[in-house]
Amino acid sequence: MFYAIIDSASLKNPTILNRYHKREVTVSYEPESTANKYHYNFFLEIKTKDIEKVIAKIQKEMFPGWYSFFWRKNLLYIVFNSKFFKLNLPSGWSSAEYKEAQQFGRSQEIPETYLDFKKYFQPYLKMGKK
Repeated sequence: MFYAIIDSASLKNPTILNRYHKREVTVSYEPESTANKYHYNFFLEIKTKDIEKVIAKIQKEMFPGWYSFFWRKNLLYIVFNSKFFKLNLPSGWSSAEYKEAQQFGRSQEIPETYLDFKKYFQPYLKMGKK
């Protein structure tokens, strides 16, 4: 089983999220956000056999300048609209792949504060263990 966390604001057509099993939906308030002050974060469960197809479908709907996380156990995908990065955890946080993901995020003009993927992923990792 894979898990995913996807902000509905990151998608051209957020109704695509209705196709997937939702474990939880949270609303967060981010006053510093230039996109939206309120973010609807969908925590999804995805069958392992479907992960590549689901990532491809989500990528087609993603706006540039956003990313989502898909993970299971010690494997994390950082997914952008046109590329994804695969990290083995916990060692992946210091890998060349992690640095490439950050650089790619910069090329998509994602503010530096949001490129600390480890910081932004940690709360969701705990959700997958519930």
